[in-house]
Amino acid sequence: MEKSDYLLAHDLGTTGDKATLFDAEGRLIRSAFAAYPTLYPRPGWAEQDPEDWWQAVCKTTRQILAEVPDAASRMAGIGFSGMMNGCLLVDGAGCPLHLAMIHADVRSEAQCDRIAALAGSERAYRLTGNRLAPYFTLGKLAWLTELAPDTVAAARWCVQTKDFIQGRLTGTWGVTDRSDASLTGCFDMERGVWSAVMISAAGIQESLLPEVRHSTSIVGKVTEAAARETGLRPGLPVVIGGGDGACATAGAGAVVAGDAYHYLGGTSWVAAVTDEYRPDPQRRLSVFCGLDPAQFVLYGTVQSAGSSVDWFRNAIGVGEIGPGEDEFTALERTASAAAVGSSGLFFLPYLAGERSPIWDSRARGVYFGLTSAHGRSEMARAVFEGVAYALNSNLVALERLGLAPDTIRVLGGGMRSPLWRNIFAAMYDRPLRLLARLTEATSCGAAMAAAVGVGLYPDVASAAPRFAPLGDSQTPNPEAAAVYRRGFAFFQTLYPALSDRFAALADLVG
Repeated sequence: MEKSDYLLAHDLGTTGDKATLFDAEGRLIRSAFAAYPTLYPRPGWAEQDPEDWWQAVCKTTRQILAEVPDAASRMAGIGFSGMMNGCLLVDGAGCPLHLAMIHADVRSEAQCDRIAALAGSERAYRLTGNRLAPYFTLGKLAWLTELAPDTVAAARWCVQTKDFIQGRLTGTWGVTDRSDASLTGCFDMERGVWSAVMISAAGIQESLLPEVRHSTSIVGKVTEAAARETGLRPGLPVVIGGGDGACATAGAGAVVAGDAYHYLGGTSWVAAVTDEYRPDPQRRLSVFCGLDPAQFVLYGTVQSAGSSVDWFRNAIGVGEIGPGEDEFTALERTASAAAVGSSGLFFLPYLAGERSPIWDSRARGVYFGLTSAHGRSEMARAVFEGVAYALNSNLVALERLGLAPDTIRVLGGGMRSPLWRNIFAAMYDRPLRLLARLTEATSCGAAMAAAVGVGLYPDVASAAPRFAPLGDSQTPNPEAAAVYRRGFAFFQTLYPALSDRFAALADLVG
């Protein structure tokens, strides 16, 4: 290999920044992680300090450069993945004007309702591939326009997480990529431009929206000032990369139309790649642009997947922890002691509302069918199964659109769980193909974008075999699959029966 053969990928996630160093053959050389907090000052609010993002990037970069002495001199470029759907206003110099509103911030329900009334819900979906929901950027920006007008008046750009860091690295502001643009709620997917219809309905300033480029574009080069803070070489190319969903898609090796994958983390989604814009006629699923400018990704998201298990572990407990076990392993053992189907106990994982396919921010978590015969084991297993039932609702929607293949690639930290792998294989009733690196997909996608951007590969599909190697398979258990077919049919009846009660509860508690 040539000397300039290292790629640094930064994955700016909900809990922190993960920096990963790859070589041009896709081999993982070293990684580092630095956490940052999320603030919840009011119900429905979820904020982060952009300076925490920058300090995390500086810390992880310096750690890798210290641990790999030749990394700085051999670096060919940097690529990024970042959490999507956020909203941060900066001034012309890139200075943040408020704490960033991240994807989990849902304070803009009223603004989304108003936008829907003006633009029309169905029209908005056809244009953007996304429902008008407070998870997306458009509602957040409308909230700021309405309730923080002085902040908006001082703003020059509305940026996403990765774009803020790129601005700090390069001094180039007002640039994003197609994937992040596509999950703002105001991007015309067919035309590839900002939607005048959605901008007008939201009452926001179009001038705040950044220029949209391809994910493999070089946005700029590391400045002298940024080099002093990070330890990187001045003049190093910085490639835009993409939102975490687009990077995970590429990092899963889903780079050909018809490929499908399932990511299982705190939030979870199932997704399929298409080579044309194909919004769901029933508006159950969402669409974002892939790293490849000619591709789109249809997906359905469960808001509280791994976080539902975390809730159970923290609120109810894992039971006795055996020798050599951590809490999660003990919880798996506890859940595995219950029968498949949890003896008729169901869990609706709507702890923070739900996205697809029901799109109800007022939905709440529910145990249904609880009796005195159920114990900790059944309650724990019902959480694992409830998340799988909810994800299967989205896979069925993809299947009905002709987009669910015979085998599904799986990735994410949750797929380390043998229990969950068995549940999902049986729930989907088809083999799962694990990625060799379950927790590196978003980083791999960011590195792939960088590799293409600096000319090491001609396109993302060419880089995929090196950066997204496959691992083991998980085959479904036929008896468990039969139980879950019956259980899924019943699970599908629960939300319709409870939806009006969720609305009444929201009114009751304010």
